[in-house]
Amino acid sequence: MLHRNPMGGLVVCDPVGPDYLDDPDREVAVEAGVRLVNVLLRFGVNLEQISADKVCHSCTDVKDAYRITLGTLTVDDTHAMAAQLASFALEFEQMREQLCSIPAHQTGPIDGSV
Repeated sequence: MLHRNPMGGLVVCDPVGPDYLDDPDREVAVEAGVRLVNVLLRFGVNLEQISADKVCHSCTDVKDAYRITLGTLTVDDTHAMAAQLASFALEFEQMREQLCSIPAHQTGPIDGSV
C-alpha cells in the first residue's frame, strides 16, 4: 500500500513479497496445459513445444489472459500423432461395441461373487 510522505518527498510504501509477482491466470493456463500433455502422453503423443502464452488484449478480444500454444509440428509429426490417436479411438470403439453386445445378465461381477 502506498503512503504519501507529508513533506512531498518519496512515496513510502509497504514492502512486497514474492507473491506480488504471482500470476494466477498463468498458473491456471499451465495447469490446463500440463493436464493435456499428461493425457496425450498416455496415448503416445508428446507435445514437446507446448507453451502458455500471454494474450495481447490490445490487439485481440480474448477472455482468457493466456492461451495454450501447442507449438510447431512437422507434417510427419502431425501424421504420426493423428495415426496414434486414431488407432486408440478405433480400439475404444471396438471395446465399446463388444461391451454393448454383452447381454445385461452377463455384466455382473467378474470374480463370481455376488
